[in-house]
Amino acid sequence: MTTSHKPSQRTRSFVKDLASVLPEAKVITRGKKTLKDLSVIGYGLKAKHILVVGEKHGNPSLIRAFYIDSTTKYPILIHKYSIILRGVILSRENPNAIKTYGAEKYRVSYDLCRSERCFSLADIFTELLFNCIDTDDYDIEIVFRDTTNLTIIEFINIYKKICGPVIKVSKVKKVGKRI
Repeated sequence: MTTSHKPSQRTRSFVKDLASVLPEAKVITRGKKTLKDLSVIGYGLKAKHILVVGEKHGNPSLIRAFYIDSTTKYPILIHKYSIILRGVILSRENPNAIKTYGAEKYRVSYDLCRSERCFSLADIFTELLFNCIDTDDYDIEIVFRDTTNLTIIEFINIYKKICGPVIKVSKVKKVGKRI
């Protein structure tokens, strides 16, 4: 996981917060690195995906999910999805949130989904966490639910407490563009 160039403190905090609840996620300081540089770093870390968080007016506003295609001579990034954010609540801003460490198994819950956007987001997270999904024995449940115009993503630990950020999503785009 990384950010766009010159991120605000809030965006850096969001990336760290999100990485804390995703399995084996590593935060890469972006600096002047290009997307091609990130693909090589990701390949070296044996990562399959890279998430890049963009911002607008100092707040996280976009998550771009890239797949690392390592079947070619040099690793190539494929921009698979863009997730447009309406807002986030960091765990430090939520008095009911608690820290969870060492989570390895996840459950994706889409029982409260009513829109195509919500189901698409659940599918994206299932794809990103494919090797860590276990519906019976899990450390964190990722809950997707719809409101009037948004889909809310919450990370819930085994004690039914929120851990990690609460993410408000307004739109999901499937891209499929090679970088």
